[in-house]
Amino acid sequence: MVKLILLSISVLLLASCASRSITPDIKEVKLSRESADKKCKDMGQISGTTMSAKGTQEEALDDLKKEAANKGANFVVVKQFSSYGTTVTGTAYECP
Repeated sequence: MVKLILLSISVLLLASCASRSITPDIKEVKLSRESADKKCKDMGQISGTTMSAKGTQEEALDDLKKEAANKGANFVVVKQFSSYGTTVTGTAYECP
């Protein structure tokens, strides 16, 4: 029984030492139509889509932010929406 308690405590202590994620949170990703600062690193083209044909532009933008965060970017220059607004494209950047 004592070994089980010590093992449980050890697991809890190790779990509490987990490091912070290196990818930005979606809330930290800024969207803009303006060019990125020259100090920002271009992370490439990304796109965001809605899950249904009745999706909104807001859902597409949220997906775009997720894609940016997955690449480690914190800034996106929004380039173009599809004709129905269900897809949006942009360029992801990592800015200081």
